[in-house]
Amino acid sequence: MFGKDTQISWQFSGIGELRVTWFFDGQPLPTDNRLQVTETDDGASILTIRQVELGDQGIYTTRTTNAFGAAEAQTTLKIDCIKHVINANLNSALEVTKGEIMALKIVASGTPKPDIVWMKDDNELTPNDRIQVTTPNGNDDKYTMAILNAQPGDQGEYSAKISNVGGSLQSNKCKVTVSSTSP
Repeated sequence: MFGKDTQISWQFSGIGELRVTWFFDGQPLPTDNRLQVTETDDGASILTIRQVELGDQGIYTTRTTNAFGAAEAQTTLKIDCIKHVINANLNSALEVTKGEIMALKIVASGTPKPDIVWMKDDNELTPNDRIQVTTPNGNDDKYTMAILNAQPGDQGEYSAKISNVGGSLQSNKCKVTVSSTSP
């Protein structure tokens, strides 16, 4: 699964010293902090992939050789992504007083964590000093968009487009009205 650690293991046996080589999509597999190969005393060769990425998807081959010949084993690694879902949608309407903070919140989950684009009247909003966007930290799935010092020009229909490799979703629309301050 995307973002999780995974292992591929093959058990080999033979006479004499065995030399095991790993390949990814036909090319020698480079090892680093994320891709590690370990050998066990009983003839197993284990490839550990830390925090699997979409680029790790493909065919893994191990080749073992000794003085008498070579043998290969092969497997295909497919990465499961969890399509995003909106767990808590936007409210259908929001009234804000002029000069106050207008805040919209949506809760969306998926693996990998979805990206979000906030929209006003079907136009993409660009964060700036007045429009502030926050994305989830850790296990939190809450995305927020706040407009500081709401003005009548901020009235309109707001929505969010949520996307990851599994596709994209459009949130409900929230009709925002900005009222004047009380006299």
